[in-house]
Amino acid sequence: MVQDANKARAQAEKALKESQMKVEVLQAEVAALKTLVITSTPSKPNPHLHPQLQQSDSTPSSSSSGMNLFTRKHRRSPSHFNLKYGRENSPPDSPVKEQRGGSPAHTGYAQLQQEDLATKDEIEFDPVVHKEFLQWKESPSLDRTNAFLSRIYREDIDLCLNFSNVDLGSRVYEAVQSGTVFIEAATEKSKSTFPKKCALLDAQRICNYRLRLSEEEQWHPISQMCRNRITAVCDFLNYLRYIERGLVKSSAHDMYCELVRLRKEIVLARLGLPISKD
Repeated sequence: MVQDANKARAQAEKALKESQMKVEVLQAEVAALKTLVITSTPSKPNPHLHPQLQQSDSTPSSSSSGMNLFTRKHRRSPSHFNLKYGRENSPPDSPVKEQRGGSPAHTGYAQLQQEDLATKDEIEFDPVVHKEFLQWKESPSLDRTNAFLSRIYREDIDLCLNFSNVDLGSRVYEAVQSGTVFIEAATEKSKSTFPKKCALLDAQRICNYRLRLSEEEQWHPISQMCRNRITAVCDFLNYLRYIERGLVKSSAHDMYCELVRLRKEIVLARLGLPISKD
């Protein structure tokens, strides 16, 4: 009877932990929805929540002011990823406006062929990649067979998550896709007992963070560089999920600008350079 009671208790504790994780994920999604709604007030309405406000962009006053669709920070609450998605700067003004009639991919790309892609900040987009994004946006999904996502994985994600420890690196790669990776800062007490070797780089590094791939698995010490590489990819995939679920109420151009910024963060993290702080 005691053995059965202990088994029942262990199962109940495991079920409790799993339910707590699910609650945290749901709370993060609810917070993301709230950020899209409560930031709009009668005195300062968000243009991306009120499409009718975009009609005033064609007036001389609005064009001269260079008003962007994203005028407020867009953040999400911490989840089991231990991440905060956000940005400090709004994307540049769009030379391509999403048309109301017809297919966004066809009308947008037809206009791209006639206009110069260079913005006022001297940013120029690859028309091939932009076309792939517009086609993906028509029916967004995380299917890696899509031309746009296939390119992102090949040029950015696969390279960023390629670690010296092949076995652990491959497991981290799968955990990032499924959303089961846990990263947290090491406490001052645990830092003294932490090994001075990064588990992913398989090299001597100062490890201020630790990682694990499930509740039952042990913690692995990782360096700042590995933490940045993993979180940069997670931020990018989280933004794709927001688009897929219809949580991002902005124009196609602003979405693409943000994806370009997040791709830049992945490259910076992969090279060991500082990434933007939220």
